[in-house]
This record gives sequence, structure tokens and C-alpha cells, in this order.
Amino acid sequence: MKTIDESGVVRISRQGSPAVFEYISETVVAPKEYEVLISQKAIALNFVDVLFRNGSFPLNKLPATLGVEASGIVEAVGSRVTEWKIGDRVAYYFSLGAYAEKRLIHQDQLIRLPVDVSFDEAASLLAKGLTARMLVKEAYSIQAGDTILVHAAAGGVGSLVSRWAKSLGATVIGTVGVASKKALVQSQGVDLVIALDSEDTIEKVNSFTKDQGVQAVFDGVGKATFGISAQVVQKRGTVVLYGGASGTPQIDTAYLAAKEINLVRPTLSQYLPDKQSLDTAVEELFEAFRRGVFGEIKPTSYSLTDVAKAHQDLEAGLTTGSIIFHP
Repeated sequence: MKTIDESGVVRISRQGSPAVFEYISETVVAPKEYEVLISQKAIALNFVDVLFRNGSFPLNKLPATLGVEASGIVEAVGSRVTEWKIGDRVAYYFSLGAYAEKRLIHQDQLIRLPVDVSFDEAASLLAKGLTARMLVKEAYSIQAGDTILVHAAAGGVGSLVSRWAKSLGATVIGTVGVASKKALVQSQGVDLVIALDSEDTIEKVNSFTKDQGVQAVFDGVGKATFGISAQVVQKRGTVVLYGGASGTPQIDTAYLAAKEINLVRPTLSQYLPDKQSLDTAVEELFEAFRRGVFGEIKPTSYSLTDVAKAHQDLEAGLTTGSIIFHP
């Protein structure tokens, strides 16, 4: 097999704490017939990376290179690749193996990057933005006049959901883990921000809504917040449970049934089953970005050699917004 280069790679040989990461150099081989070699310019840190690393999600084999999202430039193509050429700007949002300077990927997993979207913006937006679009347009279709609650409103997905919901005419209540993050979320136009570490969320929501509750809750936190979500949503309202950053919640199905709560547990694959649906979603996402729905995209950046530190900071709740690595 022909070798064409060397690449810095972050891999794990076992699952566990951030200490399992190691930065090594690997040989890069020429692309197979349907593969593309990418020189990566920005690599995203998503919470799913933590779940793969700590053992919550299984890995088919070890050693493994984590990361599922990045953007970059095509450096080489396989003999049967027709859609991509050397020099194309591309991105992808769910393909394991992203923590690398260069990587091989199947041609069908790539998305063409518009010239007005930078590599950093793409890596900050693609997976989280597609998730946000799914949440506000499909899992629960936000209507003007709705009042909603968004947990982890300072986070990568939560901040995008909050901004997109505001652009659709909703009143947005957001929670943050610590009071020090309130000012950031308030500056993004959220109508009421509640700090979970120092305020009573149920009391605050009831006071703000005059005991009417909210039409929908977007909960990516899970165990620590789901009980609150179920209590503050209106009778016949919707709770969208799209993640479990704090763990998997215990769900009182009898309580949900008594309040006639619609519980939705969406996944991107469910709403993006084919290339046509993906192309439509990506275009809507980039159009919202161009309209300024998300404001200025300013990710927190780390070197690829500092993956362990970034994971530690994310798990400790020290970060806000999107996190990316630069090779």
C-alpha cells in the first residue's frame, strides 16, 4: 500500500479519563478508490467524543482515533471519486477518526463548504447546527409566540437553539450550570436566564410564565434536569430529550401520561435519512448563519496536542459555545 505522508494523530488504546489520550505520528496511505484524503484545518469537540472516550459508547476496536467532525481541504482522491477534486473545501459532521492532522474518509460523508463559511465556523456549526435545526424545526416546530425552555443555553447546541428559537419569534428561557455564565447567555438575547447552581428553576419559570409553564423544553442535559423539564412544561406540552450530558434520566412515564406530555427523543439520522434531506438541512443551516441568526461564531480553540485538556475543561463545565482543535 503506497504511503504518501505522515500525520499527527490523537488516539486512545483504552477507554477512560482524558489521560488515555496520546499524540502520535502515523503514516498516511493513498486513498482507496472511493476515499478522499483531507488536510484538516479545524476539528470539533462534541460531547459524543467524551462518551466514546469514557466508555459510555462502545468502540468496535482499539486503538481508536476519536472525533467525528472537522473541516479541511482535499489533498488526494481515489481512482473512482468523481464529486471531489484536489483543493476542494469540505467538511463532515459524523465520521469517527477526526482527531488527526490528515485523514481518509469515504467520499459520501463529505459536505461542500461554501466560500463564505470559514473552516473554524464550519467545525463549530455543522453537527451542532444541524442538531439545532432538527430540534427547533422538526422535533418540535417552534411557532411565533411560543415560550420555551432551553437547558445548557451557554453550550454549543443550547446557544444555537436559543438564538434560532428567538429568530422564529419564541420567548426563550435558558438555564446555565453556574451563575458566572448568565451574562453571556443574556447578551445573546435570551429573555430569562436561570443559574441551576443558585436559583430555583421551577419557581423562576412559574413566576415568568404566570404559572402557565412552557410549550416546550429542549433538554440535552438529561439526568440533572429532566425532572425540572417535566414539571415546567405545560399540560400536553413537549419535552425534547436529545442528550444526556449528566447521565441518563429516570423517566416517570405515569407522570408524563397524567400531564399528557409529548416526549420526543430525536436523533439526526432519524431526520436526515438520505442525501436530499441532508443537502436541504445544510443549506438551511448556512442560510441562517448568513442571516446572522447565530451572531458571530467565536469558538474556544485548543491545539490538537491539547485534546486531554479540552475534554477536562468541557466535563468540568468551564467552556461555553463550540470548541475546536487546530492541528
